[in-house]
Amino acid sequence: MNPLLPGKKHFTIRNENREVIKNWVAPKLDWTANVVCEACNNGWMSELENNHARPSMGELIKGKLDIPIKQSRADSMALFGFKTTVILDHLRRSNQPFFERSARHEFRKSLTIPRNVGMWLTGFSGLGRGEINTLYGKGSVDADKILETYVCTYAVEHLVIQIVSYKADGIRGMRTKDKFVAIPFWPRIPDDFVWPPPDVLHTVSDFDVFSDRWQDVTAFI
Repeated sequence: MNPLLPGKKHFTIRNENREVIKNWVAPKLDWTANVVCEACNNGWMSELENNHARPSMGELIKGKLDIPIKQSRADSMALFGFKTTVILDHLRRSNQPFFERSARHEFRKSLTIPRNVGMWLTGFSGLGRGEINTLYGKGSVDADKILETYVCTYAVEHLVIQIVSYKADGIRGMRTKDKFVAIPFWPRIPDDFVWPPPDVLHTVSDFDVFSDRWQDVTAFI
């Protein structure tokens, strides 16, 4: 991805309280932030970026218009999205990782994304931005079902991707009550979708509100 974004990169990751949990400067786009080993970073993760992320996301990041997004392209974006979400989760070193070790290892071996993950995308009209918000939630669906959620939202130039994961026995899925025109792209993108979506985010405040939209959800049992 680095040829698309020359120059120094400033990274800021904030939690649900908008507190900075990680802040660093790097000469290249470095999502790993020293939480993965060198062999993985230079091996299968590098292949994932070169074979999937760069060809599927490059035009969207640069703000090109009228780009058809087929399911194969959406799948490639989803691979990069899930990998990045797992890495950002590991920045919370004092907490137990949200994703089970078995799910993380299966993704490394076969690039299989867990079934309790959904992804959405939208656009950002601002220039030169890189934003990341992470949100963890815990609540009850009924008397004996505890619902845990992890939402990772990040923007790179004109592209915003949101990955939503949940853990709860007997839960088939969730939906928000907001009115954002975000496009689901994993596990399936709408047929004949053409980038960009009809409405996009314009400010960092919009991005924060969009990041928080899963705080009030309806769960399907």
